[in-house]
Amino acid sequence: MNAAVCDTHADAEAGSERLSADSLSLLSRLGETAALLEHGRLVWASRTWQAAWPSLPEGSSLAALDAALPGLLLALQALAPSGLLQPLSLSPAAQWEASALPLAPGRCLLRLKDRRERARVLQRQLDDREQLLFTSRVISVGEMATTLAHELNQPIGAASNLLRGLRMRLARRAAEKPAAALSSEESGALERALEQLSFAARVITRIREFTHSRQPRLQRLDLAALLRESLGLLDWDLQRSEVQLSLDLPSQPLLVRGDAVMLQQVLVNLMRNALDAMRQPPAQTAPRLGLRLRSEQGQALLQVQDNGCGLSEAAEKNLFVPFASTKPSGMGVGLAICRSFIELHQGRLWFSRNPERGCSFHIDLPLDSGAPASAADPLAAPSPQPVRLE
Repeated sequence: MNAAVCDTHADAEAGSERLSADSLSLLSRLGETAALLEHGRLVWASRTWQAAWPSLPEGSSLAALDAALPGLLLALQALAPSGLLQPLSLSPAAQWEASALPLAPGRCLLRLKDRRERARVLQRQLDDREQLLFTSRVISVGEMATTLAHELNQPIGAASNLLRGLRMRLARRAAEKPAAALSSEESGALERALEQLSFAARVITRIREFTHSRQPRLQRLDLAALLRESLGLLDWDLQRSEVQLSLDLPSQPLLVRGDAVMLQQVLVNLMRNALDAMRQPPAQTAPRLGLRLRSEQGQALLQVQDNGCGLSEAAEKNLFVPFASTKPSGMGVGLAICRSFIELHQGRLWFSRNPERGCSFHIDLPLDSGAPASAADPLAAPSPQPVRLE
């Protein structure tokens, strides 16, 4: 953010607030593009101001400022003597957004924001959301492929064994009774069937190897900060649903050891499920999402609570079963993946019903002690065991 103090015709009281030297120094240290103008002259400028406006040093006139920021002079003349920070209307093509704070007669504070920086921040946020969505899809596809590979291996293996057994029996029968031997066409069909099953088994093996190549990238993480970042990725959903957000987070960092992408995937998935539940009938006039994070006996405990439609007993029994979903368009892999990720981090994920309405999901993760990980730690192993949804 940028700031400059400019001359104004606002009728402020003579005893109004004046910026001290310490305040100006603080603005400079905070990276504000700051400048102080009294009676039509720029009397002070911060380091950021000097870098952004080398052509407008201390001593520059208000006319020079207006030439650099078209529309500034007229906007300052229209200031109300309220003593409050007020937005200013500059030229629509201007790079800067401006606001001013009248301080005293002939003295005011102008605050500038670089529109390009706001666009860059928004773009970074959109990029982060896109990356999370892409990661979510990749992980979901990988988990689905792992589950399908595990389930398909069994019938393919059984069919291969049956065909091999049948081939051996037919070979023995042909040795005893040559007239009962298979024709060359029948024998070839049996061999081709075995070859096709063998090919399918090799394809599944390659799929399993590919999906298991994702290894956690371990680091010390502040779980509270990660939770706030995850909320930032859902701010549009929260506003659209008019959800009342209740945060109970520690003021100090709550450090855990794990993969930031995996853990953020879990947090976003649980919060999205809560938002979906609050949109389901019966409609809730005051949807509430509660997030509580605390430490207890060496563990980080997170609770995600909603006042949505809740879950039936039948749905609760299949809550973590792959490909079982209560959503019409759901694939039923989200919660199974979440539990796999949490267990990979030596934690637990479970569900409870709220006394009045809705439900809560709980995460229990070990706090990071700062000690080197032992060889028995699955997260510390060079090649961690693959996550399976069995």
